[in-house]
Amino acid sequence: MLADTAHGVRELPLLRQNLRLMTASPDEDGEPRWQIFDPLSNKFFFLSRTGFYLFREWRHAKTDEELLASVEGRGLDIDPHELDFFIRFLEINHLIEAHTKNDLARLQQEVVKRQQHALMWLLHNYLFIKIPLVRPDLILSRCFSKIKFLFRLRLHWIAFLLGVLGLVMVLRQWDTYTHTLQNFFDVSSIIYYLGALVVVKTAHELGHAFVAKRYGCRVSSMGLAFLLMTPILYTDTTDAWRLRSRFQRLSIVTAGVRVEIYIACVATFLWGIVPDSGFRSVLFFVATTSWISSLLINTSPFMRFDGYYALSDFLGMENLQPRSFLVGKWFLREHLFGFGFAPPEPLNRKKCLLMVSYAWATWVYRFFLFIGIAVLVYYFAFKLLGIVLFLVEILWFLVLPIIKEIGVWFKLRKDMTINRTSIVTLGFGILIVGALLIPWQGQISAPAVATFERHQTFYPSEPAKVVNWQIAPDQKVKQGQLLILLESAEVEQDIHLTQVKLDALQTQWQRASSGASSSDEQLTLQTQLSREQSRLQSLLERRERLVIQAPFNGDIGETLSLKKGDYVNEKMPLATLYDTQSGIVKAYIDSRSVSRLKIGSEASFIGNDGTPLPTQLVVEKVLPTAITHLNYPGLSSVYGGPIAAQKMQDQIIPDTSIYEVILSFKGKSPITRQQYGRVDLSVEPTSFLVNGLRYIYGIFIRESGF
Repeated sequence: MLADTAHGVRELPLLRQNLRLMTASPDEDGEPRWQIFDPLSNKFFFLSRTGFYLFREWRHAKTDEELLASVEGRGLDIDPHELDFFIRFLEINHLIEAHTKNDLARLQQEVVKRQQHALMWLLHNYLFIKIPLVRPDLILSRCFSKIKFLFRLRLHWIAFLLGVLGLVMVLRQWDTYTHTLQNFFDVSSIIYYLGALVVVKTAHELGHAFVAKRYGCRVSSMGLAFLLMTPILYTDTTDAWRLRSRFQRLSIVTAGVRVEIYIACVATFLWGIVPDSGFRSVLFFVATTSWISSLLINTSPFMRFDGYYALSDFLGMENLQPRSFLVGKWFLREHLFGFGFAPPEPLNRKKCLLMVSYAWATWVYRFFLFIGIAVLVYYFAFKLLGIVLFLVEILWFLVLPIIKEIGVWFKLRKDMTINRTSIVTLGFGILIVGALLIPWQGQISAPAVATFERHQTFYPSEPAKVVNWQIAPDQKVKQGQLLILLESAEVEQDIHLTQVKLDALQTQWQRASSGASSSDEQLTLQTQLSREQSRLQSLLERRERLVIQAPFNGDIGETLSLKKGDYVNEKMPLATLYDTQSGIVKAYIDSRSVSRLKIGSEASFIGNDGTPLPTQLVVEKVLPTAITHLNYPGLSSVYGGPIAAQKMQDQIIPDTSIYEVILSFKGKSPITRQQYGRVDLSVEPTSFLVNGLRYIYGIFIRESGF
């Protein structure tokens, strides 16, 4: 752009000759618009009525004064500053020719500004990188002339009908379907999945391309994109922006998802009718890949996939995401500080609510998405790379945007005033800071069990029949009292046969002792006698173990409802005996609370039914090491308890490190049976901030080992 310093008149730069001016669809308010198409960058730029007349009259003027006069002749009064902004818009988007040294210097400055270090480029682009591979427009045009008759057929109704029938058949064979899903991680299944993914995604992109050709649009490129280093196909249908019909643009955007759904419907139907074979497995993976990628990924409006562009076209709002982000930030600042600034664009109440809701929903979605990606890359990459990528995700994509927004607040501090909004914000800020910093949390609640130091659960030593059952719940028994008498038919038969064999051997021994047999025969008989006597003694001990007596004075707790003649096996807990004088409470806390626990402090126990124990407790000790397994199933998540655990080899293993706290009763033990609940423990007061920092520090120490 040149200036005539003598008269203050500026010469206009020359517009590029290959730019095209076209009529565009109206904006969301119904106002007419035009667009400039740049074939070199394959971009469209929308113009308002003012921009349209400036662009159209540009070629008929040499100076800014001539241009403004020409536009004023059209009935438009344009301020010189508006012309400055328009010229700057043309420069930024490289829509003007570069002839002078100033133009070349400006372009060089832009190149320098855009140059990035390789590491910075990777940080910005490792989530999504596009690599164009082919220019398919000519081939697509030739192919479309042969398949365009398909668009006149209502094949989608047939696909939907087949999909409904397929879903019905899947429900009828649900166990078979889920069994196929459970075998996903073998080598052949992974190969099938990758093949299905390639087929489905290729069909998805061809759907975009052929629908674009149907409406006369150019498909400039197709290629490969990397989403979190995962390769995916993409199709550039930017030319669809020249279509004035919103329905046509929406049809192009949704074509890929519709193709995937059609494929899923047909594959689901075929899976239900073909016999079990490798082809059926292929159909399973084609169907599941299509359903999952269509419904969970492509239809999401919060990422720049098909769902986002479909929503943007449906609402008639181009650049929905960046515009909504600006409005969302403006809304946030106004409701935090009450600046009184005008919104970034003219808004009515309905439009403002829509854009703010979309912006905030996208931020929440991305917050959890980036956290999920951070965890994913941490666990799937090797340790050092996983740590680096995790920090990049958290710091670059979550922490840095927050810091930037706070930096904007700091720059606007001169515009901050004391008003109702800022006072409310300050009050909430003080409350939040106070809640984080004040060490007010002096008590914790921990899962616990009120039990007995001396207790015993009786199990049968082997499968047997109940001969005598002399116990009932809450019954008091004395040491040595018969509780349960069991009988094993196998043991009794073996005892009888062994006694008969012993009697026969005794008779033979008496004859041999009288001198009728040799010394070798006598030695053999003596060995057989000893062996059978040992066998009989072992059988008698087995019979003795089937007689269950009370090992100490106590109360009967849980019992099975059995009677004479019932059969039991060695895995059935018949009854539990408690020594009521040895009542104790065991609580379970995490490692962060161990150092804060006050030994000797009082505590209280509340059962799961909401009834507290009348006697106070005293904290006696904390076991020095974390427990390796949980002895009380009712506290584990396996049986609906509060402690996350897993069952492995008949033992319940906690998912995290927990420590056992022993508490005793201050007075007489009030419990008569074991019960589960929670115990309130006194701890050294600490703040949420300190707890959070300790937790993060613990994770850092735990994960720092290579």
